[in-house]
Amino acid sequence: MNSQSGLSGWINMMGSILIILAGFKLFVLAVHGSQEFNYYYVNEMTNWTNAQAYCRSNFTDLVTIADQKELKEILDNLTRENYSDAEIWIGLKDINMTNGTWSNGETFTYRNWNKGDPNNNFVSCGCMYYHRNETNHNGTWNDCGCRHSQTFICYAVKRKFHAVNNPMTWVSAFQYCNSNYNGMATIRSGREEWYLLKYLNETQIWEKVWIGMRSSMIFGHWFWMNDDPVTYQNWINDSSKVSQNTCFCTSLDLNQKKWARQDCAERAPFVCYTDN
Repeated sequence: MNSQSGLSGWINMMGSILIILAGFKLFVLAVHGSQEFNYYYVNEMTNWTNAQAYCRSNFTDLVTIADQKELKEILDNLTRENYSDAEIWIGLKDINMTNGTWSNGETFTYRNWNKGDPNNNFVSCGCMYYHRNETNHNGTWNDCGCRHSQTFICYAVKRKFHAVNNPMTWVSAFQYCNSNYNGMATIRSGREEWYLLKYLNETQIWEKVWIGMRSSMIFGHWFWMNDDPVTYQNWINDSSKVSQNTCFCTSLDLNQKKWARQDCAERAPFVCYTDN
């Protein structure tokens, strides 16, 4: 095949994909529940690669299912919206018997394989069984041929981070975030921290960055300035220790991927956020 015909074939292929994706009908799952993500069920049949391309173009990616709680949330929403039984693409790829990876790069730790699966002798992609009136197989996974046509679920991260590589004191950074965004970044879970670290790695910031937590001089504990509950903490050694009549602020150490107690008068880059 010459280069001109090869280019023509590639253009025709991409054009076909765009035509297919443009025709997808989107059905938003009514109750999202998760504080970090929204889920979107796309009730159109396509292969895994096209599903991934659509999710990445319009949302974040094909859905990653990190634990039983998230699986139940997705299934409950499908049932509430009265969707028909189906095999649904999820973001699991490169399955070679027991191995696999998530499309977004998260570590593959939680598994919910159907009995006897995965059993495909070829590298395959992940789909989820949805059966409204069945308990044994509802939500279990199968390793499917990636070219099969199935409906799929996308997800979108609710909170968008904005790094500012202009060192400021914590108070100045806090004021800047409130004036230009929704506020200074908070971290509500390990998965949200994973997304923040991934984003910061792409911004080429390699040092400590301010986040929106400080200590209370009255009560001697840590709190988020936007009133998010403190549901997750990831301190370096004993950095979390504070006492009454003292005030410290929190930075995220990008080398250690942990939080550090820091003098609020020091200067550092910082991270703001907006809620989608």
